[in-house]
Amino acid sequence: MNRNLTSIRLSHIASQQSVGSIAYLENDYTGVIVDTRHWFDGGVPDPKNELKNISRIQRCLEIPQRLYLPPTGNEDNEGDIAKAIPAVLFPSYLQCKGCGRLDLNPWANNPHRSSQKPRCAICNGVMVQGTYCVVDNFGNLDDVDWNYLCHYSYDLKTKTLLRPEGQAAECYKSHHKDKLQIEFERGYQKIFCSCCGSSVQFNPEKNGLKPMKPQPWIFEKIAQEPDGLSRKGEVVEINHPSVYSPVKCDGLVIPPESNNGETNTSASDVLKYSDDLDDILNAPSDFLRNRRTSQLAKKLNITLDEVQKALSVYELGANEHEVEELIGTPGQMKEEEYDALITEQSFSPSADFKTRHLTPFYEDLQSGLSGELLPVSLIISNLVKVERLRKVQVFSGFLRSQRDLDPEMGPSTSKTQEDKEKFEPQLVQPNIVGDADWLPAINLYGEGIFVTLNPSWLKKWVYHEKISIRINELANHYEQSESQILVDELTPEFVLLHTLSHLVIRELEDKCGYPASSLSERIYSSREAGANGFLIYTAVADKSGSLGGLMELAEPKLFLNILDSAIKRAHWCTLDPVCSDHGGQGRDGLNRAACHGCTLVPDTSCDYGNVFLDRLLIKGDKEQGIPSLVDFIRENVSE
Repeated sequence: MNRNLTSIRLSHIASQQSVGSIAYLENDYTGVIVDTRHWFDGGVPDPKNELKNISRIQRCLEIPQRLYLPPTGNEDNEGDIAKAIPAVLFPSYLQCKGCGRLDLNPWANNPHRSSQKPRCAICNGVMVQGTYCVVDNFGNLDDVDWNYLCHYSYDLKTKTLLRPEGQAAECYKSHHKDKLQIEFERGYQKIFCSCCGSSVQFNPEKNGLKPMKPQPWIFEKIAQEPDGLSRKGEVVEINHPSVYSPVKCDGLVIPPESNNGETNTSASDVLKYSDDLDDILNAPSDFLRNRRTSQLAKKLNITLDEVQKALSVYELGANEHEVEELIGTPGQMKEEEYDALITEQSFSPSADFKTRHLTPFYEDLQSGLSGELLPVSLIISNLVKVERLRKVQVFSGFLRSQRDLDPEMGPSTSKTQEDKEKFEPQLVQPNIVGDADWLPAINLYGEGIFVTLNPSWLKKWVYHEKISIRINELANHYEQSESQILVDELTPEFVLLHTLSHLVIRELEDKCGYPASSLSERIYSSREAGANGFLIYTAVADKSGSLGGLMELAEPKLFLNILDSAIKRAHWCTLDPVCSDHGGQGRDGLNRAACHGCTLVPDTSCDYGNVFLDRLLIKGDKEQGIPSLVDFIRENVSE
């Protein structure tokens, strides 16, 4: 086994560089990270890696599996090599940079273990790893069958596959490993066979290839397609968005679970250890039963009474209280987070969630303001410094080939709803087969700033006729777009909160030196729950958290200056008037007056794919009858 190690950030293992992703390895090679069955020792995670105090997040995200940190180690420590997450080299062919010759089976001579690049046998050019692969909507990934592409041809007029004949057929059956090459001819790539002379123009969108095996490290046949679903394959470069899209979910750990000094384990937490509970119940003697009970209590760091309570529930069936405890939704999770953020409370010294409410000091600052700053200050009502937070990020699986592409019809051909459902991308779980009792997850620690909008003007603003019409147009377009981005309520207050959040992030980057990519947002908008706020935070995998610079900017005077600059930023864009007058731009056309010149942030900073943004709600437009936010507050709060 090759022991070359590549360092990957822990925070990336639960997102863009997790199972099934293509990662850059040593010596400029690329490889695919294998599934969780090959992590740890035999796919069984270390009990020390299990995440604690997360039952609320599991309940709301409907995650029955246990959550474990990925294996980590020091690459300089020989004893940590066994903890490394395996990866396999992919794509598995090399191509000469000089003449374009392909080597379809290069690893027999172990070129990846040499410090020198392999050389072409014909022109002595440098051989580099290929860049093309084939994926499908079932999450499968495979090498491109170059031998097939060169010797079979596709008739675009009759839409039929033409089989090779004569010498070409014999050449195809021989499966040469080094007779093919890719040439450029009149701006197009052409695949050429030096053995039989066959050649074909390489057009990734028209070849109709599908993966022949599930994943590069799995040499089994692909399972039969379920009824109503069909596989579609496409040849793309390894860095194409269709190759990998991680599916992850997250939540903040809030009181009482965040108070680490307290015991927060509930019966539902203990019930996840069904094997241990079975061992206790099947003990042949009372002595062994008591001993195993004590061992489980020690393992989970809970009391014997809590284990006995879980045993009763497990043996006799869940009572009404326990059933209610397991019910929840992502929306409920955010409502609980919002309540925790706006409620003043005390925290234990080791708590993973600490806030300091600065609203009284902010109100004192407001009382001395006049002129332009006063209506700006009235935009928000609560100002909270989040001194510490812990976010749990769970990797649920990945998708491939999300483009609306039917290989028979091409990417530009419109399809019916039935066709689109037939080629719907299918989620691949972290262990591929989907029967694992655990999922990889990470803890992220950090700090932030939380604000809520002032209800004194917001209740009137959301029902302004012109604003309602504008947001209804966006909502209608969202329903028709079939976007994969989910939002609970697309309301005026949500779009306003989201836009303000982006503007503040950009202001923090420009004026305070924070890279926008290091900041994240969390929008809390629910009419039913009365939630109208946003949290801007930074979080890292180090348990010590970040350095404290962001939360210090929550001091009333500093934050008011940031907010004032963010509001002024909304009035100007380098692409105006085009940006302001746009009817629908960005991904799926789900932005109005918002582009890279004024409002968009790095995709890693936005929970909604950089859409549902409109700075016209802030700057206003007299021709359309939409007032600026500051003018609206100035006129309505004084009434």
